[in-house]
Amino acid sequence: MSPGVSRCYELQPDPYDYTQRRAIRICLFVDVENASELRGKLRTGEIDAALVRAELIIEPFLFLAAANKAVYQYAHNRMSTRSLAAELIYSLSPSRNISDSLNTFGVAENSRTILAAVYDDEKGSKMKKLAKQIKGRAVPLDYLKEISNFKLIRRAYKIYDPSITLDNIDEEILTRMITKECIS
Repeated sequence: MSPGVSRCYELQPDPYDYTQRRAIRICLFVDVENASELRGKLRTGEIDAALVRAELIIEPFLFLAAANKAVYQYAHNRMSTRSLAAELIYSLSPSRNISDSLNTFGVAENSRTILAAVYDDEKGSKMKKLAKQIKGRAVPLDYLKEISNFKLIRRAYKIYDPSITLDNIDEEILTRMITKECIS
């Protein structure tokens, strides 16, 4: 993994509570050849990271919103899943069904593009270790829009309105992510 490809962000769900502050490091991988192996390692707990199907993420902001929500749920003992990484993937989904959320947004057996996220990795050592296990190429997050699949995103978030385009779909996605506890 070349230096500077992954990015570290600071999350703080409650601006008045500094104890909730967490860092998350994100890296985009393309041409991944061992997604099935990675999925197996996630299930056995050998990998402590969120591995997400990159074609379902249109921009880093939405991913960070889900990561921030996961940290908030963790800080308030309201997690629906067993780990912070799984909670991030669950937070991306508009569904309250945990299994469906993890299967839809988590790395699939045949995934070729993966968005990897590791919590509490300010220096990047955890991401470097993870990158060594991924048989693929790390690229800048700027490629995310090129990789995203508009059709798959519309299906995953159940967006059927034809007036919703690539330019304004992020608002619809964010609304569905945030309101799933209230609506479904």
